[in-house]
Amino acid sequence: MTPTHRTARRPGARSRGLVRPPRTGPRRFLLAAVAAGLLLAGAAAAQTPADSALTVFWTAPGDDGSTGTAATYDLRYRTTPVAGTDTLSWWTAATRVAGLPSPHIAGSIDSVRVRGLTPVTTYYFILRTSDEVPNVSGYSNIGSLTTSGDVTPPGGITDLAVTATTGTSLTLRWTAPGNDGTTGTAASYDIRYSILPITAANWSLATPAPGEPAPAVAGTVQTYILAGLGGSATYYVAMKAVDGSGNVSVLSNVVSGTTLDVIPPAAVRDLAVRR
Repeated sequence: MTPTHRTARRPGARSRGLVRPPRTGPRRFLLAAVAAGLLLAGAAAAQTPADSALTVFWTAPGDDGSTGTAATYDLRYRTTPVAGTDTLSWWTAATRVAGLPSPHIAGSIDSVRVRGLTPVTTYYFILRTSDEVPNVSGYSNIGSLTTSGDVTPPGGITDLAVTATTGTSLTLRWTAPGNDGTTGTAASYDIRYSILPITAANWSLATPAPGEPAPAVAGTVQTYILAGLGGSATYYVAMKAVDGSGNVSVLSNVVSGTTLDVIPPAAVRDLAVRR
């Protein structure tokens, strides 16, 4: 996929914040952004908050106008567009992209994959090129695109129940939610317990349970034994499901169970016999 070049406007003309480069520097070029996976065959389609990505590509300018090979690129991005024609303020506040390729000979297609972006967010990119002096080109056109990404959390668990108790444990049962709502398979569970009723407000203060099972496919009944508890005590338990993108379900229903009394009376140590 080759981007189409735009003809530079006459000096003094304004066009969406684009600046015409000097005649002696690298020529201007068209910048485009495409979702990762569309430009490169076989690229992964799934994206996560930690790795929502866009591929930015452009036609390489020259070292002197449209001939030769330039020295370096400077690509920057923001989540806000240029305000009017004030490209300089936008550029100064923008985030610089690391790991840019070295420019290829004029007319080649150069590109970079920008990772670590926020899902379902529109990003705006501008590129400048320098030669070895360095003479610096004007600003490119603005390339923009909205990232994809999974923002649908697993469904909330509504049937958590305590099905058995011992002196040191509670057996829990629930129906597995999905990865996206009620479909698919979630990535992990977060089960917590407390001697106080659990709410969304005090969830972070509850004790995480060890060794939770891996989620099964949505609709599967699962069980877990919460062990290591004290006897004759009431515990409150709740849980959340997490998907592979880090989306977290709402808090489940909260259940409680009382462990059994397994402490016998103390042995009598002053037993005596009389006539």
